This record gives sequence, C-alpha cells and structure tokens, in this order.
Amino acid sequence: MNAVFVVIESSSSPTVVTPPGPWQPLVIGSAFSTGDQPDVVWQARLPDDALAAQDAIRSAMSQLDAQEQALATVEHRLRQVVDGAVSFGTTLPAAEQHLLGWVSMAEQSAGGASFGLRDEAQERWQAAQEQFITLNTQVCEALKSYATVETVHGSRLIARTRVNWFGDVQSWLVTDITPVQATLHHQTLTLALRSRAALLRIIGLVGRGAALIATMIASPISALMALPASWQFVQEVLAEVRQSMVSST
Repeated sequence: MNAVFVVIESSSSPTVVTPPGPWQPLVIGSAFSTGDQPDVVWQARLPDDALAAQDAIRSAMSQLDAQEQALATVEHRLRQVVDGAVSFGTTLPAAEQHLLGWVSMAEQSAGGASFGLRDEAQERWQAAQEQFITLNTQVCEALKSYATVETVHGSRLIARTRVNWFGDVQSWLVTDITPVQATLHHQTLTLALRSRAALLRIIGLVGRGAALIATMIASPISALMALPASWQFVQEVLAEVRQSMVSST
C-alpha cells in the first residue's frame, strides 16, 4: 500500500486549489449553510509497515520543504523581471517566459495591435482569475471551520485532531496507540498545518506580486491582468518543484 495524502473539502465549487505539499484535493458537495461549515479534513493514509509509513512522511515533508523554499524566491524572481534583469531566452524558466509573454500581449492588446492577441490575453486572464477566486473562496471557507487532521495507519484510523485558526486543539487517539503511531500522527499534524499556512501565504504573495507586475504595463489593462498574471507565476514556480521531484525519482 502506497501512502495517500488527501484534503477532503465540502464546497459549492467543483474544484479547489491543491495545497502545497503532497495533498490531493477531494471535493464533496455541500448542502450546509454558512454557519454550519463542516471541517476541512486533512487525512494521511499510511502503509501498515511502520518503516514505510515513516518514509512516506519524510518524503511528504521534503516535498513541502522544497515548495516552501520555492515560494520564498517568488518576490525576488518577480523583481528581476520588473527591473529588466531577465529577458526572453531559451534558458529562462517557464514562469518568467510566460510572464514576459503576458506583458507583451497586454501592451499589444492595449495598443490595438491584434484582436487575436487580445483574445488570447483575455482567455488566459479569465482562467487565472477563476483559479485565484477559487483559492480565495477556499481559504475563506477554511477560516470559518476547524481543520481536522486524521492519520490512518494501515486500514485503521489511529488519531484525529481538530485545530482552529486560533490554535485551539482537540485530539482523539485510539486507546492502544503505540509511540510510533503517536509520532506518525504528530508528523501528519505538522505537515497539514504547514501546508495550510503555505496556502494562506500564497494569497499574500500573489497580491504583492500583482503590485510589482502592474508597474510593468503603462495601460489600464495592467490593473486587470496583474493579479491573474501573478497567480499564474506562483503556480508555475511550484510546478517547477513538482517536475523536479518527479524527474529525480
């Protein structure tokens, strides 16, 4: 059995943004009112073998570490683009190339250079905008509810902890839990809370990035395109990390 890390959310949206780390989103339909928002469940399904379970947690932590480090470079990389320190080239990372492409399309569209360019820019802007709105909705819903972190060892649920944004904690453990299993749940809890914090951090990064990108285009369209362009940049930086980890395995 391979380890599976899943985030179970009740949402009116059919899709959610994947949090940093090893998590796979699972959306279930919501019939709850705003005041009855159910918990977001972060569940680690670990193999029965203790060593394999520990390896899975370590691998998940390494994945999150790499993505957190990548997020820490976002503003610096954006500033290099804004300051003109990078330009189109075959060695330029995809995130920077695509951002420069967005800026070029925005300028040409604003100048009426091509209806095709304006249409393409509009399609990209709309797709990225929808994703960012989804993220904001996702975080707002999470703020209204507890995060429930569950550890399944083998086929058995061994521990569950509920945590709100103020740090209040309620835990449930099986009566015969072993020290190894307790450690596994503690690590799962740490992983989930770090991933949740990184998801919130992305919103701040996107906002600051949009302010930088808006300075690159001397036209009203910059205000419309900057936010989704920043969102897309952050997502492509994280995609670099995922691709690097896949290539190294």
